[in-house]
Amino acid sequence: MTIYFAEWNADYEKYMVNTLKSEYDVVLFNKLMKHFRNINLKLDRNNLPRHWFIKFHQFIKLRQLKYDDILLCSGFGVSGFIDLIKDVKCHRVLVLRDTIDVLNDSMKNKKKWLQQNEDYISKITPYFDKIYSFDFNDCKKYKFIYLNQFLPFTYSEMKKLRAEQDNKSNIIKTCFFIGEYWDDRAKVLNRIAPILHENGYQTDFNLINYKATNTESLFHSSDYYKLGNKISYLDNIEKVKHSDVILEIGQIGQTGVTLRAIEAVLLNKRLITTNKSIKEYDFYSPEQIFILDENNHHQIKKFLECPFVPISLHKLYKYSSNAMLETITDAFD
Repeated sequence: MTIYFAEWNADYEKYMVNTLKSEYDVVLFNKLMKHFRNINLKLDRNNLPRHWFIKFHQFIKLRQLKYDDILLCSGFGVSGFIDLIKDVKCHRVLVLRDTIDVLNDSMKNKKKWLQQNEDYISKITPYFDKIYSFDFNDCKKYKFIYLNQFLPFTYSEMKKLRAEQDNKSNIIKTCFFIGEYWDDRAKVLNRIAPILHENGYQTDFNLINYKATNTESLFHSSDYYKLGNKISYLDNIEKVKHSDVILEIGQIGQTGVTLRAIEAVLLNKRLITTNKSIKEYDFYSPEQIFILDENNHHQIKKFLECPFVPISLHKLYKYSSNAMLETITDAFD
C-alpha cells in the first residue's frame, strides 16, 4: 500500500511528506492540477465535452495507482481537481483542516473553483471513502470522522525538538503572534500588548496581508503590531522556539485545535488562546494554557506568574504525523 499525498503544496505539508518517506511508503503527488484545472473549469462552465480530456489526464497522471493504494487529498486543494480523481480505482480519503463554511467561502469567493450555486458538500464529499475533519461541529453535522490535529513532524522529530527546548532559556521574555489581518484580531492585540509589557514581556505581533501589496493603506496600523507578509512554516517554528508565550486568536466558532496550539505545547511554551474547545483536549493544563475571553484580561498576570509544568511528551504522540498516517491506513486493513 502506497499513500499518495495529492497536491499537499503548503511548505509545511511538503516538509511533512519528505520526512515521512524515511518511515513509510509515501509519495508527494503535486502535479495533478498542472494543465488540468483551468482548462477543465473553462470547459465545464461553457458546457463543452470533457470526458476524453479527463480520461487523458487520468492516464497520464494516475495510471500508477493500484487498487489498495490511498489517494490522500486535502480539503482546500481538492476542489481544483475533483473531476480527475472522483472515479479513480483506489482508496480515496479527504482530510479537512478547515470548516465547511470556510471552504465554501474560499472556493466560491477567492479561488473561484466552485460556482455560487454549488456547495462543497454536494460537489466534493460524495467521492471519498473516508472523510476526516479536525472540527467537532462539522464531524457531528456532516458525519465526518474526527481526526486529531497533526504536526508536520514525526514523533522522532518531536523528541528532538522537545530536547532542544528542555536545554534552552530565553534572555528576553517574548510573546509571539502571527496571523491574517482581521479587525477583531487587531483589537485583541491592542488590548493585550500593554498587559504583557507591564509584566516584562516584549511582543512580536504580526498581522499578514494576503490580498494586496500596499498593506499600510488598507489596514489600521498600531504601535503594538507589525503589518507584513507571510513567512515560511519553518521560520514560524523558529519564532515559536525563541518565544516564551504564544498568542492564538482563532476564527469565530472554531471547535478544533490548531497547529499553533500543538506547537506551543510541544515546545514548552505558554499559550494564550481564544479557542474555548481546547479544554476538551488531554494536553490541556491551566498552568500552560490561558483561555482568553472578553472579560478575563486582568487574569493574564496571574497566569504568567504561576509555575510552569511541561506536558509529558508521550501525550503528544497522537498529534504526530505518524499517528495521522497510522489512523488512515488502519482504516483499510
